[in-house]
Amino acid sequence: MKRDPATGAPDFYRFARDYLHTYLPTVARRSPNTIEAYRISLECLLHYLAEHEHIDRADVSFDHFDRPHLKGWLAWMADQRHYAPRTIALRLTTVKAFLTYCSAEDITLVALSQAAKALRAPASARKPIEYLTEPETRAVLAAFTGRTANRAGTGCCSSCSTTPRPASVRSPA
Repeated sequence: MKRDPATGAPDFYRFARDYLHTYLPTVARRSPNTIEAYRISLECLLHYLAEHEHIDRADVSFDHFDRPHLKGWLAWMADQRHYAPRTIALRLTTVKAFLTYCSAEDITLVALSQAAKALRAPASARKPIEYLTEPETRAVLAAFTGRTANRAGTGCCSSCSTTPRPASVRSPA
């Protein structure tokens, strides 16, 4: 069982080890690079807990995966570490996936997983759509019009014809 023998609480490090070394490579069939990205994301949260919350790594438990700690972690990544919104979203997705795995393994962690699922990463700035300028649009239309004019009456390609078919060939309406 993945519980601390002294307290009976779920052991975070056993879950993390099983998740990274057993579940992801064998059951979920994730690539080594993906597993490394997941490890780095969990390590980032541990670093936040040690640096900002002053929680010794040996003392980290699932109690530190509640919404206030995770919201503080998201703010820390944005404000202190200046991570890009996409990086923050990746880190948060990793923690959510880890908690989902943990909740499937231990029913006492379901509420923790559900609370984390409601968290949203900051939205990333969207690049504006670039449109053709008016002269570029005219050039494209002129090239298209010129191409179809060269095939006057031939339709969309050389095998098609825009000339009407004789009445004897027309299908009934």
